[in-house]
Parts: sequence; C-alpha cells; structure tokens
Amino acid sequence: MSVDHLFNLDQRFSDLTDPLKSVAGSNAEPLTLWVPSEAISLHSVDIPTAPQRKWAELLPWMLEDRVLQPVDEMHFVVAGRDDKKIQIMAVSRQDMLEWIRVAENAGVSAQAMAPDFMALPWEPGILSIGWRDGILLVRQSSNDGFAATPEVAWTLVDSILNDATVPPRLSISLPDEGMVPEYLRSGADINDSTVDWEFAHFPAVNLMKGDFKPKARETAWTFWWPTAAAAAVLLFILAGYFQIASKDLEKQVESREKVYVTSYSQLFSGPKPKPSKIKELVEAKIEQLFKQQQSLQSTPIAVLSALDSIMVACQCELKSINVDGEGLEMKVTNGSKLTKKSLNIPGYQTSLKQEQQDNSELFVLSIRPVVKGRSN
Repeated sequence: MSVDHLFNLDQRFSDLTDPLKSVAGSNAEPLTLWVPSEAISLHSVDIPTAPQRKWAELLPWMLEDRVLQPVDEMHFVVAGRDDKKIQIMAVSRQDMLEWIRVAENAGVSAQAMAPDFMALPWEPGILSIGWRDGILLVRQSSNDGFAATPEVAWTLVDSILNDATVPPRLSISLPDEGMVPEYLRSGADINDSTVDWEFAHFPAVNLMKGDFKPKARETAWTFWWPTAAAAAVLLFILAGYFQIASKDLEKQVESREKVYVTSYSQLFSGPKPKPSKIKELVEAKIEQLFKQQQSLQSTPIAVLSALDSIMVACQCELKSINVDGEGLEMKVTNGSKLTKKSLNIPGYQTSLKQEQQDNSELFVLSIRPVVKGRSN
C-alpha cells in the first residue's frame, strides 16, 4: 500500500480552480499517512490491573490530568508496552476528523496514520533528528519522539542528553549544518538528506483505531456478494429439494417393486424373484408360453384337442392311434355311440368307418385339418 505525508496531499489536486477536475469524490486510493507529530502527545503509564479488553475504557481517565482537553474530546491509542509500562498516544478527535477530511478531499482513503517522527531511522544508542518545513523531528526510541520548532526542540534534546546515563550518539539530517547548535556538532553525524515519506518504513502503530477505524473499501465483491449469497441459499434449497425428491422417488420405486414382485407371484409359480431380475424372468416365462402355444397349435396336438367334443362319454376302447403331419387316425371298439354324434368339427375333415375284425366291430375315425385353397 502507498505511503505519503498528509501535507503532500495537496499535490494530488490537478486543478484547484475547477472542482470538477479534482480527484475528490472519485474512486479513493487507499493510502497510509504520516501525520504531524506536534499534534500528538506521548504518555507512559503503569499497566492497568484490569483485563486488557477494559483498557480502552480506563485509559482516558488515567490520563485525565495529563491532557489539556477534556478526555471525551481526545482519541487514545496504545503504541507499545514493556513489563511495567504501556505507551499511549493521545490526539484530538477534531484533528483526526480534519486529517480524514483532508485525505478524502484529495481523493485518498486513509487506511492508517502514524506520527511523522517515526519516519526517521532509528537504532539503539542513536538519537535521530530530521527536518520537515520548519519543524524539527526527533526520535529517541521505537515509539518515543516528538516534533517542535527548533528553539524548543534543541532544548528538549539537551534535556534528553543530560538525563541519559550513556548519552546517545546524534544522527542529524538538516538542510544547513549551521542550524545545529555549535556545542552539539562535535561527535554528531550530520548530513543534508531529507525524509523520503513514500519509502520510509511505516510502523505497526496506527492511530486509526476504534471510532476512526477505516471503512472497508468497496470492491466488485461488495456489490456481488448479496447475489452470491442468494445464489448459495438457492443452491442449498435446491439441494434439499432434490434430496427430499430423491427419497420420495426411492419410496415410490420400492413400492412399485413390491407391486411387481406380488404380480409376478400371482402369474407365475416358484419363489419370489429379486426386483432387478423380474424383467429377465418375465421375458423368459413369456417366451416359454409362446413356445407352448406354438406346440399346442401343431397338427397332432390341435387334432387331439379337437377330439374333445366327440370323445366325451363315448365309452369307446382305444385300440390304436396313428398321428402324422397330415392328421390323426384312431381305431376304437364299442364305438357305436360315435355313429349317433355329429362329427362336424370346424376346420377339420372327419370320417368314421366301421370294420369287422376278430369278430368285433372296429371303428376307424380319421381327422384331417382343412387346407385352404385345396378341394376335397
């Protein structure tokens, strides 16, 4: 994410005379900002005995006698801690709102803010001093520092050097070496480099917390997530519907299988088959029945079936029967009753002859199927 100083945002206005050409109000660029340290005060207090989740409520009242404004007009952020103390940054809520407004007017969406003295490089044993448009920036540790006019700043630097058991080495970056008091020049590392706000390492400290936490940036997903959520709900409902429909279909299939098995048992003898085998078994049974039907329609069987109406109660004694492809010839004794019956059988030619054999009356009954197109 890009980094810049709050005071450099005026360079983002392309044409201040024509508001329509300003980037304000367009799609805001996310940016982390250095803000003026002179508007921020640093405090060190004992670690509260209350749970950490309660600190946000306690800190304003712990610092009530250290800040000049009413605590309800101040914004407090924990900047760091050690075993006994916590470091607190305090800034006016009005200043925070003003900085956010300036950023928005420049077409910037501020995502984080930190005091600009933290842009100075620092390492243990070194006191870093830098310059920003008439203001002296001083950094004495990872979270401690300040910004002030040169007259006030050099006095505070003297105080830091005098209070230190081992005076830190000075690293000074100013446009003119003459701006450094003469008594501080010896042993100091002095150069004319300026602070590169865009490439300076941005710290973990962030003033934009609590009430000033940045709003989530709107993306394409911001607009599409309701549709995606609705689609997900619809898919969930459809999945549930298909599951219910599937179970209902399974029940219908099971019920239908029971009906098929019962119907099969009513039509055919033998053990109950598995539902998956019913089609195969039924086809085999039907094929067998067709073959039986064809057998019954063959000449010998058909002729024998046709004799039922003639041979009923004839009290005959069968002597012989001859069956061939053209019909049937039967010889019986005691067939006198046959002479009194009608031998007319539709589709067949019948004849009855009486012969004398072994001193007994022998009747010869012949039945031949009628062949169409053939004269008798």
